[in-house]
Amino acid sequence: MRRAPLDAFALAIALAVIVTGIGSITDPAPASASSEEPRFVLTVFPHETDTVGFSNSWGAPRSGGRGHRGTDIMSPRGTEIVAVADGVITKLGESRLSGYFIRIEHGNGWATSYMHLNNDTLGTDDGEGGVWTAFYATILEGDEVRAGQVIGYVGDSGNAEGTRPHTHFEVRHDGKKMNPYHFLRDVLDREQRFPNSTDQPI
Repeated sequence: MRRAPLDAFALAIALAVIVTGIGSITDPAPASASSEEPRFVLTVFPHETDTVGFSNSWGAPRSGGRGHRGTDIMSPRGTEIVAVADGVITKLGESRLSGYFIRIEHGNGWATSYMHLNNDTLGTDDGEGGVWTAFYATILEGDEVRAGQVIGYVGDSGNAEGTRPHTHFEVRHDGKKMNPYHFLRDVLDREQRFPNSTDQPI
């Protein structure tokens, strides 16, 4: 009979352990709330004109056996290109394939790129332009930009020489390229804009 208090105490401890165990099973783990990926939405369309054409060319064959990993947006040479969402310019550059290009990071692992910017002097296709014809005059790497802010101009630099002026537009999430077409269609639908022309992918 002297051990009754100890037995009662042991029983209380056992019940507490069981209740704690049940709680750990039924309560959601904190990590599960952060496992959902944030959705990226373009605030504005990349070109400041209704004269645009583009199609879903994701994966279409390209030179060297590669597949197309972006969307080509056709517009007249010199059309203003704008940031599609708030972000920070992380790269203003030039390469043999991309020509003049801009990369913007938007947070949560999302980034956009704009390629083949203008390399021609005004009213020509001479290839004699430079950074002053490709990029908006005042932007620099590290600058914060707002959605709709002009960042550059449509052209045909890089391996787009000899094609119609266009912007090769890319969307990445955590470094992985995503098909931009659906992002572009979504923002046009929301803006209730109806492009005046369409083109097949080049």
